[in-house]
Amino acid sequence: MITTDLSSRVEETLAACPRLTAVQTGVGKSSLVSSVFNISLKDIDIAHDRAGTADISFAYRSDENPRFILHDTQGFKPGSTGSWYIVERFLRKRSETRNVGLEDRVHAIW
Repeated sequence: MITTDLSSRVEETLAACPRLTAVQTGVGKSSLVSSVFNISLKDIDIAHDRAGTADISFAYRSDENPRFILHDTQGFKPGSTGSWYIVERFLRKRSETRNVGLEDRVHAIW
């Protein structure tokens, strides 16, 4: 007997999909991420009175949501192009690399 049922590969595929977020600087991205995705505060640079520092190449992961991988940015403010160039270089590097596996590609920008 031939079956037409296909097994789902959603979990397998989504588990390998990194994420990137890029939002205005100093608005609480890191605090929000820590709270929502249960990433330890000690693992995130949170500066309550100023914009924090960020390394876009570092991948934050949470045991609570293994499908979500965050690359934090400095954020953006009007008239500043430096942060954008960092994000642009990161995305270009990821897209120009040959033979990049699914787990190393950027699949969404929020």
